[in-house]
Amino acid sequence: MIPSALDIRESRAAIERILDELGLRDFVFTIEPKEQVWELHVECSTEQGWQTVALPADLAELRASRHDGAVRERLRETWRRRLGECTKRRG
Repeated sequence: MIPSALDIRESRAAIERILDELGLRDFVFTIEPKEQVWELHVECSTEQGWQTVALPADLAELRASRHDGAVRERLRETWRRRLGECTKRRG
């Protein structure tokens, strides 16, 4: 299935919101639509430099996270564990 432009825009908005809520200081991300589960690539600053983390990203979950706080919280906690070395904003 080829994702629509709306699918990609909505996914990016959901991802950006969650990453912002995590308080990362410096990051960039891309979302790569795949057949089954999409792949989110987050590049972030760490104490040792920049790192890239790949995370699975389900389109339905990303959509739901925009309006469902429980889904957003679940994604945020899962991503927080995987992005643990990324530098957080101070204060």
